[in-house]
Amino acid sequence: MESFFINAGLAAGAALAAVPLILHLFMKQTPKRVIFPALRLIKERQKRSKKKLKVKNWLLLLARMALIALMALALARPRLYTSVSLGDGEVPTAIGLVFDTSLSMGYEERTKNRLTEAKERALEVVKKATDTSQVFVVDSAEPGEPPPLTPGAARKRIEALTLRAANRPLNAAIGQAYTAVAASDRVRKEVYVLTDLAASSWDVSVPVEGLDKVSKANGGVATYVLRLTPKDIKDVAVLKAEPSASIAIQGEPIEVLAQVRASGGKTTRLVELSVDGQKKDQKLVELPADSVTEQRFTIPKLEPGLHRGEIRAQGEPDALAFDDVRYFSFEVQPALRVLVVSDTENDASFVAKALDPDPTGPTGSGVTRPYRVDVIRSSQFAGTAQATLKGYACVYWLNVRRPTEADWQRLNQYVREGGGGLVVALGNLVQPATYNGTMAGQLLPGTIDDKPFLKTETTFGAPRDPTHPLFNKYTGELAAELAGIPVYKRWSVSPAPGSRTLLTYADGVPALLERVFNGPKAGRVLLWTTPLARRPLREDPASWNEFPQVGWSFVWLMIQTVPYLAGTSDERLNYEAGEDVILPLDPTKRVTNFTVTEPDGKTDRQTPTPGSTGLVLVAPQQIGQWSVAGPSADGGIVEAGFSINPPLSEATTTPLQTAQLDSMFGGKDKYKLADDAEKLRTVVEGVRHGQELFPWIMALILLLVTAENLLANTFYREGAGPKAAAATPGRAAA
Repeated sequence: MESFFINAGLAAGAALAAVPLILHLFMKQTPKRVIFPALRLIKERQKRSKKKLKVKNWLLLLARMALIALMALALARPRLYTSVSLGDGEVPTAIGLVFDTSLSMGYEERTKNRLTEAKERALEVVKKATDTSQVFVVDSAEPGEPPPLTPGAARKRIEALTLRAANRPLNAAIGQAYTAVAASDRVRKEVYVLTDLAASSWDVSVPVEGLDKVSKANGGVATYVLRLTPKDIKDVAVLKAEPSASIAIQGEPIEVLAQVRASGGKTTRLVELSVDGQKKDQKLVELPADSVTEQRFTIPKLEPGLHRGEIRAQGEPDALAFDDVRYFSFEVQPALRVLVVSDTENDASFVAKALDPDPTGPTGSGVTRPYRVDVIRSSQFAGTAQATLKGYACVYWLNVRRPTEADWQRLNQYVREGGGGLVVALGNLVQPATYNGTMAGQLLPGTIDDKPFLKTETTFGAPRDPTHPLFNKYTGELAAELAGIPVYKRWSVSPAPGSRTLLTYADGVPALLERVFNGPKAGRVLLWTTPLARRPLREDPASWNEFPQVGWSFVWLMIQTVPYLAGTSDERLNYEAGEDVILPLDPTKRVTNFTVTEPDGKTDRQTPTPGSTGLVLVAPQQIGQWSVAGPSADGGIVEAGFSINPPLSEATTTPLQTAQLDSMFGGKDKYKLADDAEKLRTVVEGVRHGQELFPWIMALILLLVTAENLLANTFYREGAGPKAAAATPGRAAA
């Protein structure tokens, strides 16, 4: 800790503290000797008090000397500081300006949002900088090292800043500024962080980046955090607008789940549902304070194709406008067709009823029919045309006794060339020799043993890959459900090269295997080693498990299997800003380039990677509905689209705690926090000039004046003692 004087010349006035001493020495009078034998008692008293008078005399002298010295020091205005202080003069400075451009900075107070306030404060800092200063403007949404700018160029860069939907944590943005400023050769180094301190803009689990650069920088780097947090946050946010499925079935109504939250007080909003630019429904919703309210909307039947919708909260003006609406996209397509092949009605019925519980009911009867199931016997399969077979999303091959080589050849062509999906379930009728032939071996995920695997009763185990599309939605619940399903018999299968086990029994034996064939469209084969059916009597030779009877897992897995094999289960149409968008491509259309249209009407050309199965758009940020279209080889137009929403975390305006800020910066002494422009000027002046001691010196002067007055009164009162005693000899004699 060092010190300096603003008015160093006045510090010489401290030498005046010697004046009382000089006067004391030169003006000291020699006491007169008076012999007064009659007043012996007074003389004795004088001897006893002489020592006390000397002590008080010196204390009074020192107090007067200190008083003069402190007055001189106060006029010199000394300060304390912890780093090299350069004052406010013409000093070349390296200035890092870190702007939080996340959407929460769009909160408006008194017709001004937080980013506008941040720009004004930053322009004040730049205005005071010298022409030789370097300014590094860091946008929290843009990675990369910022270039050094002159103050004039920095002003233009600051004025051009806008709110961004996808941002990095401010920890990284501050690290950019530290790296640039620390490497500068300017004498003074400062970094300003302008943010609303929303917790969503920080990664509180890691320190601020670049702190090592600060510690090594010559002269250090001063850090100022300007907190632009609104005083009373009031906001209504649409948190979710989610259709029941990205792929809806033609003729069936679609349900949309909306979640709306009110922060800062209860209110009422009109929540509207629009589809393809037309209002379909609205509800007046009472929103309790600081809670989430759910509303469900139903979209009437729509024609096949891509549809775009939005949920919007209407009402009084909102201070944070971006989260008043949320967009969604979904596709309507005809019901997927499924072919079930078996040798008995019982083997086919459980799968057929799980996929299409009301096959005789009309479309729109109130029962959702996403799949249309055709059931045939294995003897009829040979008569099914290959072109007809291609019209099925997947084929279930259930406990078929003796498939022929011709059957396997047709299934090979359906899966390997057409990208179809095949589910094979083994049971009591299966003849292993007909499943281990050449054509079957090219298709099935494993080789079947000669006899069924007979052991004590077991159950299913947990899924091997919880992220697999068959299991990823309810992984824990499925594992618990499957663990309670009795399995009496199963076939033992040796996995083929390139296949993988998705599900085992409790003893580790494979229960479900998968084999994938890559091509223009991926073909997939699933093999169950126990039947997808049950028998009512335990002693029945065909009674191998209770899978279709116990719980909900059987129906759920059958329903998930069809879109997975059809290649639509992983089709995603709704994203958050900053996520990569992957649009599946139909390999039969052969589109070489696409036109991508942004919500504001701007267009861009995109070319898919040769041989890829999807068009990848890297981190689009603009909020709203996007369209994609391209000419196909057959002369048609391939159309697609998707929706981009702000990250859900941006609707969370909870401010960061000071303790969390201390932790990320490595201590509260590593930065200075200011709540407004005046406070920022004060802390900057304090760091640049140091802590001024004038108020403390003035307080000390007041104390010394009081002490000097008390000492002087005591000293002179003691000096009058002998005269008083001489005037009253009677009291002295007593």
